[in-house]
Amino acid sequence: MSLIAELRLTDAQLVLRPSLQAAPGMTLEREWATAADRAADPVLFVWASGGDFEAFEAALPADPTIGDHECIDDRGARRLYRVVVNRDVTTNPAPIDRETGASRLSVETTVDGAVLEVRLPDRGSLREYISLLREHGFSVELLRAHDAADGDRAYDLSEKQAEALRAALHAGYFEVPRGTDLATLAGQFDISEQAFSERLRRGVSSVLASTVGEPKKPLSGIDPGSEAAPDGGTDE
Repeated sequence: MSLIAELRLTDAQLVLRPSLQAAPGMTLEREWATAADRAADPVLFVWASGGDFEAFEAALPADPTIGDHECIDDRGARRLYRVVVNRDVTTNPAPIDRETGASRLSVETTVDGAVLEVRLPDRGSLREYISLLREHGFSVELLRAHDAADGDRAYDLSEKQAEALRAALHAGYFEVPRGTDLATLAGQFDISEQAFSERLRRGVSSVLASTVGEPKKPLSGIDPGSEAAPDGGTDE
């Protein structure tokens, strides 16, 4: 059975960490990463929330870990940024992922470092993964590791998404009337209400995609806390 591990990486040149030092309350959650080829600088799409956006954006031009950057979506409490990673300064763990068979499920970065949630084939692969990260200059702390739950993986859920869904379900969040609210649930995980809402939305999207098919349009505009159905009809 595969393994789910959560690790904290600390390194002076983690992507965007210099900018986070100017806005220490900010949390970055990776949305997507891409590169035209392995020789090109990777492009990251990251959601930022919970901090001083003005201070963060003012620090971006001088951040040595990135090149071109732009805010491509502003939703008030959170913003989506597109950044080109400077490969001459940062260390890219993607080759380590390929070598060990690791699949990154989520990446959250704060001024204290990056927390990676990864799936690996087995515990031997985890030991190799940690060893290679350290060889490449990362300080690594293993926060937890456990066998992947078949049910969670069947729906392509990350551990954090599965935990959010379970907490919401057990607290009666999906009942009518609701048994709890987003603020209460977010408090249980010590994250912002917006961050929990996004995590819950992604979990719901993964379950729906695995059971009734991929959505024709992105679900980024649908808030799981909304009482109205997307088409304006009833929940039924």
